[in-house]
Amino acid sequence: KPTNDSAEAIGAKAPENFVDSMDAANYVTTALTKPMGIVFEENDSKIGGIFVLEINEGSSAAADGKIKPGDQLVAVGSKKVSGLQFEDALGAIIDSEEEKTKLTFFRGPSQFLYGPAG
Repeated sequence: KPTNDSAEAIGAKAPENFVDSMDAANYVTTALTKPMGIVFEENDSKIGGIFVLEINEGSSAAADGKIKPGDQLVAVGSKKVSGLQFEDALGAIIDSEEEKTKLTFFRGPSQFLYGPAG
């Protein structure tokens, strides 16, 4: 019998690999000196926001060890950047004049931060 996957995802059962964006345990915060050594990539333009594509070896982000590829950037200091376009989100890091810039990431797929499940 064929199953209707979309109906199953809408039901009471959480989607496979679900990561709850309301759970503080799914967020990572760190403070890094620049240059951080993080390569960011833009999410699908419909949702905006940026995520960590890779971390350069020998960088302050690599030495810190908290950030992982796939992490979604949520805030820079006290400024919320989730959902912003690439230049605006990255600009918040560039504009930071702190010795160490505080970054907050959501550790989970973009659809759980921005989509109907988020």
